[in-house]
Amino acid sequence: MLELFSFMTLSAKPEFTKIFTNKRFCLQIFLSFFVCFLLGNAVLAQLPNRPFEFRRPLVVADSQRVKLGIYLLGFNKNNEYFNKIADGYTLFGVQAVPYLSYQASAKVRIDAGMLARKDFGRNRLVHLEPLFTVRYEQGAVNVLFGTLEGSLNHRLIEPLYDFELVMQDRLEEGLQLLYHRPRTFLDVWINWEKMIYRGSTEQEEVSGGISYNRQLLKNERWKLSLPLQFIAYHRGGQIDVNPTPLVTRVNAAGGFELKRVWETGFVRSLRFQPYAVWFRDFSNEVVIPYRQGNGWYLNLAAASRHFEAMLSYWQGEGFVSINGGALYQSVSTTFKNPEYTQDMRKLLILRFMYQVPITKNLEVSTRFEPFYDFGHASFEFSHGMYLNYKTNFNLFKIRQRRSLLP
Repeated sequence: MLELFSFMTLSAKPEFTKIFTNKRFCLQIFLSFFVCFLLGNAVLAQLPNRPFEFRRPLVVADSQRVKLGIYLLGFNKNNEYFNKIADGYTLFGVQAVPYLSYQASAKVRIDAGMLARKDFGRNRLVHLEPLFTVRYEQGAVNVLFGTLEGSLNHRLIEPLYDFELVMQDRLEEGLQLLYHRPRTFLDVWINWEKMIYRGSTEQEEVSGGISYNRQLLKNERWKLSLPLQFIAYHRGGQIDVNPTPLVTRVNAAGGFELKRVWETGFVRSLRFQPYAVWFRDFSNEVVIPYRQGNGWYLNLAAASRHFEAMLSYWQGEGFVSINGGALYQSVSTTFKNPEYTQDMRKLLILRFMYQVPITKNLEVSTRFEPFYDFGHASFEFSHGMYLNYKTNFNLFKIRQRRSLLP
C-alpha cells in the first residue's frame, strides 16, 4: 500500500507531466485515436490480441480447391524507455504474408508462401522467409507440420511472450497439436529454432510449450476460466564445436480469469486475471545471475463497446523469460547496459486499447501503455497503431479424373 501511495504523490507529477509535454508523442496519439474514432463502430474483441492471430482452419466446402491468401500487418510501436532493463526504440513498417493453399480433402490442407517484412526508412526488405504447412484436422483436433500457428496464436501472457515478437520474429517451425472446443483451448508445440550440422560453430536451439485454457463456468453474467501455460527452451548439441555451456530454461504461469458481463450500459464487461509466474534454469552451468525466479502478474480490465482499459501490476524477483517482454525481467536486454540486473521488479502498467473493424477483412488497433517503475520512481510509456488485413480468393478447383479400371 505504501508503494501505491507513493505512486500518487506529488513527487511523481513532474515525470508524468513530461509525457504529455512531448509534442511529437501527443500528435501521434491524437492521430491514432482520431482515425479509430472516425472510422470505428464495432464491438471490441474479447481478447486484445485476437486481431493479431493468424489462423487458417479447414473448410469442408474447399476440398480440392486452390486458394490465394493474403495477410498484411502494418505496425507502428514507439517505446519511450530510458531505463537500464529495456531499450527504447521505434518499430515502424509492414509485414506481408502471401500464400497458396491446396485443400486435398476435407481433413488435409497444404499451405506454401512467404513472409516479407519491410521497415520504413530502409530501402530493402529486412526479412524474407518461406512458410510451408501440412495440416490434418479430425474434429476438434488439428495437427500441423512445418510452419506453425505460433506467436500470439499461443495466447500466452506478456511475461512469457513479448507482444513485439509478432512484428520481429513471428514465424515458428516444427510440430503442433491444437484442440479447440467452445470451453477448451489447448495448444502444444515444438519450435525448432536453429538447425546445425556436423562441425557447426553454433549450437542447435529448440523450444516448445503448452497453452491451456478451460472454461469452468459460463452463463449470461459470469465466466470463469482456468489458464495454464508452460514454455521450455534448450540450446546445445553433440556435433558442434561451440564451447558455450548447454542451456535449459523453463517458464510457467497459472491463474484464473473471472469475467462479469453486461448486455447494456457503458461498461460491458469487467475482468480479473491474477497469475503466478515461475522461472527455472536447469543448465549444468548457469551463465546468468539467477537460477530461479518468480513473479505475480495481476490484471483488472474494463471494456466498453469500443474500448478497453487494463490496470496491471507486476512484481518479479529474479525472473528471466525465454520469450517474454523485456520490462518484466530482472536481467537487462539493453544495448548499452547488458550486464545490469535488478533483483526485484515492481511495475504498475495502465493500458488503453481501442480496436476497430473497418471492413470484414481490415481491423485497426491503437494502444497507449504508460507504466510506473517503483524501483526507480519513474514514469515511461509506449504507444502503437496496427492494421491487420486478412483475406483469401478462390483460384480454381482440381477435378479428380475417373479411374478407367473397373
